[in-house]
Amino acid sequence: MLLEIDLVTILAEIINFLVLAVALYFLLFKPMMKRINERTEEKEKNLQEALEKEAEAEEKLNTIEARLSNLDSEIESRLESAFQKAQIERESLLKATRDEAEKILSEAENEAAKRQKQEIEELQEHLVDTILDISNQILTKTSPDSVHETLVEELNAEIWDLGKTDMRQVRTIRDSLSERTPTVHVVSAKELSPEQQRSLVRTFSALADRNVNMEIEVDPKLISGIRVRIGDLVVENTLAIELDELKDDVVKALEESINVEE
Repeated sequence: MLLEIDLVTILAEIINFLVLAVALYFLLFKPMMKRINERTEEKEKNLQEALEKEAEAEEKLNTIEARLSNLDSEIESRLESAFQKAQIERESLLKATRDEAEKILSEAENEAAKRQKQEIEELQEHLVDTILDISNQILTKTSPDSVHETLVEELNAEIWDLGKTDMRQVRTIRDSLSERTPTVHVVSAKELSPEQQRSLVRTFSALADRNVNMEIEVDPKLISGIRVRIGDLVVENTLAIELDELKDDVVKALEESINVEE
């Protein structure tokens, strides 16, 4: 028995199936494929990021491993650098300390030399004063009257000859005498004889071009000789002044003697 075929029904069923397939494609399959593709792309992206992070981590790991492998040498290098720096600072500190010590030592030596020089000078001065004082005492006791007389005569002659040798000074002396009868102040190591006094009065009267008074004082410290003052003129001819003038020569002789011994 042959089946009756309804072409219209079959055609309708085919159309319904196609419509259903298209509807399923657009409504179900296509959105599903889109989501699948998005998930695939996301997974690939995540995978790529994971691979990049893994590569970065591996690079860092390699760097750390390389750093660790060179850590000993780096530590040694830094320790050596720190040691050298410490040595430089130590040398600098030692140099500064030595310089300061040398400066202090130099100042101390200069101060000691200055004090020594001062003490030597004071000792020399004291020694010279002692020598002169002893000489003064000896000469005072041993100097004969003739030395005193000679010194008085020399001073008298020097003043008497002043009018011949230096009239300008004579005029200056006369101008300085404001008194009507000027006074001659005489300091003598010993008593002056009447003749010596008259001779001095005569000489100084001639110098002043008028009569003069004379005041006499005895001072044994002059040893021998006299010191005279009239107006602005002061003249001395004594052993004491000669001893005093010898002081520089004695000091010089002592210094030369010390230098030779050194």
